Amino acid sequence: MTVVSDADLVPVTITPDPVLWARVIRRERITLVGTVVVVVAIEAVANLFGTLGAIIVAHGTTIVAACYFVAVLRFRRDRLAQTLGDPSRGITVSPAGVEVPLLGLIRWEDIVAVFTVYDGARADRFTRSTGVRGFAERWTHAVGSADHYLTVALRDGPAMRRRAQPRQFRRWVKLWARSGAPDFGAIQVIGDVYYTDEDAARLDRALRAQATRRGLPSSRSANMLDQGEFFRTNSGIAGFDGRTGDK
Repeated sequence: MTVVSDADLVPVTITPDPVLWARVIRRERITLVGTVVVVVAIEAVANLFGTLGAIIVAHGTTIVAACYFVAVLRFRRDRLAQTLGDPSRGITVSPAGVEVPLLGLIRWEDIVAVFTVYDGARADRFTRSTGVRGFAERWTHAVGSADHYLTVALRDGPAMRRRAQPRQFRRWVKLWARSGAPDFGAIQVIGDVYYTDEDAARLDRALRAQATRRGLPSSRSANMLDQGEFFRTNSGIAGFDGRTGDK
């Protein structure tokens, strides 16, 4: 149970840290360009040798690189949806609601629950990892694979998608099916990567405190099971996990 103090109810606004933001942008570019260059080079060498083994290795590497490329594009899309690409645009939690650049102010009456996730074990493992694997894990985190997420569950997901401006990022609002009412919505705010740990912690506390003050379900955990259980049990659909297709 979240213990609420008056200090936790003070409005909180956070913006990306300039150093972390610049690092993310730089590593995104290096990764996207570098992946293409490496794949082209490996395929060229494989064709030069022309052996079956070389071709298999090259194609296998290309598949892995393509998956990683797509993942980084997804991280980039989420970053742009959350910030609209402007590090001066903040996220605010206040008695009025939760304000994000894409949707504007989401009032508390439009929010049904909040869930925050911090996978500290994963973060510690990345810190301790050494060698190529450790480098790869830390690099992946630095381009957007977060350890800290803040999820705001919304009463009417489709209506919130219609509010999204620009429209290209409307699917940042995820939909969870519900019987007899509009689908739930959910926005998942990345709490680290380009925010400082201190700012992310302040936003986390403020979000849960404001929700608790209003009697809304709220929790902080190391995984996303709580939020999945909320959407499943409140969907009104027997035997369904709640998640819709990406409409």
